[in-house]
Amino acid sequence: MKRLISIIIAMLAAAAAAYAQEPQDSTVYIIARWQAGDKYAYEYSSKECKTANGDTTEFAYSNAILTYEILEETETSYKASVTYKDEFSSNQLNNMLNDLLAERYGDPKIIFTTDQYGTLQSIDNVQELSDQIVSIIDEMVELMIKNDTEGVLDESQSDFLKDYLKQMFGNHDTVMKIFAEDIARVLYFHGCALKLDQEYTEQIQVPSIYPGIDLPLPAKLTIWADSEYTDEYSIVCRSYTTLSNEGFKDVIVNFIINNIKTEGAEAGLSDEDIQAAILEVEKSTQNAECNMDEYSTAEIHAATGWPLNIWYDKDIVINVEDQNQTHNTSWTLKIIIPSKEE
Repeated sequence: MKRLISIIIAMLAAAAAAYAQEPQDSTVYIIARWQAGDKYAYEYSSKECKTANGDTTEFAYSNAILTYEILEETETSYKASVTYKDEFSSNQLNNMLNDLLAERYGDPKIIFTTDQYGTLQSIDNVQELSDQIVSIIDEMVELMIKNDTEGVLDESQSDFLKDYLKQMFGNHDTVMKIFAEDIARVLYFHGCALKLDQEYTEQIQVPSIYPGIDLPLPAKLTIWADSEYTDEYSIVCRSYTTLSNEGFKDVIVNFIINNIKTEGAEAGLSDEDIQAAILEVEKSTQNAECNMDEYSTAEIHAATGWPLNIWYDKDIVINVEDQNQTHNTSWTLKIIIPSKEE
């Protein structure tokens, strides 16, 4: 603990001397200045809420302690790890998975590599993570069925669930995506050079939120460094991503139409009936409103490039005729600073 306190004091002392900003043009540089042995813990919490016509249909939350540690450093890269501890989720499946993994293998640890600026390059222990998850699926499914108080699951579904989950988590791309997204969000602004208050915009493609539709969505990304809250100690960066109504709506309509085609064919409907149903969908969604807004703010220690606080929020709103649906996802990551008593 004394080492943690000394590190914090060193960070404060170094800030004025190493502040990553050019006075001439007020440019800030979000760059990693880490050292092997650096180790910081963060409190992570997330919430997810879905509503339909004003009624909450789904609410979930989770929290954990994440510990980041620099394992190696070179002139061009850093090798680091993040360890998940004290994980809790309102989702029963997630809790079972976390408890079984921790009991058998200890706290989950992801090994990753960044470039010299702190931008994520790779997840290095995907095979190990995948093997660990797959190894506990049989036991997890049995526990799920045993503890199902709502009568949704039974033994007849056991083999299907086991095969489905093993296939999902045995896919390295799936495992890579899960953990890479978490780490990339923490290091989102690393590698950027931003003039204070100048907005940088880019047209990007974001993945569809609907399963079965492999269609990227056109979105606009804006990032900037906020001069009002940036000082010698820390840099505050913000981002805003908005999805165009037409691009988002096209995906939803395509999703519904694909379902009509598939389910209609399986039900033996004629081509005329399927086409009539498709025309009805296109008519009813003509004035539909579909929007996504995504915000993030990161406070980053100027001298070292370590994140101090991160806030993330995403809102999806879908209005089709008299049906209104919303989906909100938010999370925070806050560095844990020990008290003087500790």
